[in-house]
Amino acid sequence: MFSSVKDDNFCFPIPDVLETAKLKLVPFIPALHAEAIINSTDKDTWHYIPFGPFSSAQEFIESFYEGWIRLCPEIIWFQLFVLVLPQARHTHVASHMIGLLMRYALNLPAEGGLGLRRVQWSANVKNEGSIGLARKMGMRIEGVKRWARVLKVEKAEGSNGIATRKGDPREECPGRDTVTLAICWDEWEDEGKEQVKQCRHVKIVRI
Repeated sequence: MFSSVKDDNFCFPIPDVLETAKLKLVPFIPALHAEAIINSTDKDTWHYIPFGPFSSAQEFIESFYEGWIRLCPEIIWFQLFVLVLPQARHTHVASHMIGLLMRYALNLPAEGGLGLRRVQWSANVKNEGSIGLARKMGMRIEGVKRWARVLKVEKAEGSNGIATRKGDPREECPGRDTVTLAICWDEWEDEGKEQVKQCRHVKIVRI
């Protein structure tokens, strides 16, 4: 049985809802959302991601959610993971979703946010769509981390295409280069808010 409650093991408060007039974000609850995610994804969804695809909701929960995110409950992941499903591509969904998360992270507590000073975005250097979306949302490219990940053999299409050296302990596994983009609080206050104003009428409901 999948868990039917949200996991509050996070370093910041987790709102029950973040929403715009067109979109609502809620915390991931395995019993409610795992099956829907698997049924809504295709092979291309996982092309540039170092894990997946998954054959079932059970595999998704065991391999990714429990096996990666919650592997050590005392040290839970501190990052936000964004996955745009095929039916939502090239729509308002991605910009609204990211805009909501940026507002929650970068707005001051008096405005319903966390008052963080920086939001960072990481993507496969080959994933032009992800990089372009981050730039559209006001983030700037800061650099490329070469050989940032060791990929599975079946993920070779998303690799940097460079052969490993002979004798490498995982010689058959390709490597991935990761581009890092970010927006900081001063950029957010200067112009960042204007770049996500399509996410107006944001209502944050606290726990």
